[in-house]
Amino acid sequence: MNSTRLTQHTEKPRIYLYDNIKWLAIVFVVIGHAIDFLTHTDSGNRFEKSLFVIIYSFHMPLFIFISGLFLKPMNRDSKLPKDKIISFLAIGIVLRAFTSVVRLLLGKTAGFSIINMSDNYTWFMDAMAAFILLAWILRSFDKRIVFSIALIVGVMAGYDKNLGDKFSLMRIAVFFPVFLIGHYITPEMILKLNSKKLLKFAAAVVIVGFVALCLLSKGFTSQFRPLFTGRNPYSVLGNYAPFGAFFRILTYLISAAVGLSVICLVPGKKLGYITAMGAKTLQIYFWHRMILITFEHFDVYGKISAATGGTAATAIYILIAVGIAFLCSIPVLSFPTKQLLAMGKKTIK
Repeated sequence: MNSTRLTQHTEKPRIYLYDNIKWLAIVFVVIGHAIDFLTHTDSGNRFEKSLFVIIYSFHMPLFIFISGLFLKPMNRDSKLPKDKIISFLAIGIVLRAFTSVVRLLLGKTAGFSIINMSDNYTWFMDAMAAFILLAWILRSFDKRIVFSIALIVGVMAGYDKNLGDKFSLMRIAVFFPVFLIGHYITPEMILKLNSKKLLKFAAAVVIVGFVALCLLSKGFTSQFRPLFTGRNPYSVLGNYAPFGAFFRILTYLISAAVGLSVICLVPGKKLGYITAMGAKTLQIYFWHRMILITFEHFDVYGKISAATGGTAATAIYILIAVGIAFLCSIPVLSFPTKQLLAMGKKTIK
């Protein structure tokens, strides 16, 4: 890898497009987590289930893709980014601790462990640490070979029932190819993609078509819901489990199509506080779930639904979720992620 691209990442001014994309992704993360409990298989919430699949088809892949893009290109002489790895692991541990305290205060079981073998929330921190470490280890190998092997592993991982949430291994395997794509391409490619008007029209068609598919096809949403989360083995597909590899490839293609469409449509200019929020996604991710746990404990959705009806309640709850995202972006809530990121840098000095 040549030095030209290495300097491109360090000398370029901040690109607002990336912050806007991250803002959109984190808002949908909060919405997705907010409506999750409404989408379980025993519920009849058709709209919520469809919305969940729409959101999960692209929001985490897009987040991980952009994270890969932000990791500076590495060559044979590049040092291990210890600061980033330490910071993500530390944030994950502290996040589990904070969440456990909230659960205890609400009279629930804390379930805290430094390395949680079955954690469906802080997995992103563990996965990011793993992605960065793997990218560094594989930095000297041919990118095409590395990506091909990562893709094969991501496709085949679903056949192993022992992975799942343990150490976030399933999600690490499934989403690592997405991270690699972001890490291997140049920022200029994304800017060029976003600037083409013809692609914007095509992107709008893709998104409208996919939304229609999710809203109209009950079979599609029920089949793909467990796959888009990236955490489930193919056994959840029942009789279709032997064809899990085909379904995983299809989810990759759908996520790529929807994600690229979103990139094409997101404005590239500064959008005031929205753009500023895009630079605070880690603190929003850290705090929002604790608020949602509290809301679920006090059945906020149920109270809204009793007063307004199911569909209106969902709309109101989504607006509340957006409000939570904005709330979690305020400066005072930069603690402790800001300090933990700084700690990672100090640790390696």
